[in-house]
Amino acid sequence: MLILALVGLLGPAPEHVFLACILAKWPWYARMIHTITRQYADMPYVCFARVAGYAAPAIIRRHLLPRAAGEIAVLATLDSGSVILLLSALSFLGLNVQPPTPEWGAMLSEARNVMTLHPWQMLPPGLAVLLVTAACNLLGDSLRDALSPRRTSRTR
Repeated sequence: MLILALVGLLGPAPEHVFLACILAKWPWYARMIHTITRQYADMPYVCFARVAGYAAPAIIRRHLLPRAAGEIAVLATLDSGSVILLLSALSFLGLNVQPPTPEWGAMLSEARNVMTLHPWQMLPPGLAVLLVTAACNLLGDSLRDALSPRRTSRTR
């Protein structure tokens, strides 16, 4: 709802949609990344680095970031499917890119007008959104399985 309100206030332009998505999603990403890095902050090698006198940026760069990068990548790929759906929904409502620019949501909106005469015109953009979103989710699941071998060995 926040993204819809921000785009409605700023106007239908790709830059405004991009800005609204960033403003609405950054608290969630910050909370998730904070949670991911906190689980590594109390590990023995991080405590040893603190005792050895390493500065906080060095500890983050050498110890926390390499361990958390995989989980952050999984988080980003899993969320990219929902962002694609969001952008398509905003285009469907006419709040994203404007008509000469091709976009799946706008194509679905235009095909809605001739749905009774040519219903197959909704299939290509609808299937494209479905397949790309599913591919993003499958990529995120595959990354999660590849980067956390302990989780996959327990589930088998």
